[in-house]
Amino acid sequence: MSRFFHTLITVALACLVIACAPLQPEREYVQRDDLKVDPEVRHSLSVTELLQSRLEQPGGGSLLQIQFSVEAFEDTDMEWAVTWFDEAGMVVPGVGEGYREVRILRNQVRFFMATAPHERVVSFQLHLREDR
Repeated sequence: MSRFFHTLITVALACLVIACAPLQPEREYVQRDDLKVDPEVRHSLSVTELLQSRLEQPGGGSLLQIQFSVEAFEDTDMEWAVTWFDEAGMVVPGVGEGYREVRILRNQVRFFMATAPHERVVSFQLHLREDR
């Protein structure tokens, strides 16, 4: 009978250890045309929001503006850039184009914003990649 109780206690302790083990968050990557996240950083962060709006200009017209937030699951050095497109799908170049470096710490959420360089911009693609 003592062997039975020993086995029962061992099974109960094993179940307790498994139940108390920290769970890794379920991370699902959703493919979007306006968002490209390279595989090298996809495992360590998540884009939690990606919003767009038109910013009215004095004298008429408006500029496309995007806002996004990134949550890091571990300390992450990354770069981000936005490519802007007109109605025909052609790239609209801007001043100061290129990738912007950023470091996001574990469990930190950072917020970013970018504004299109010209009124004719109607869409964008946000690209996140490993810091180079």
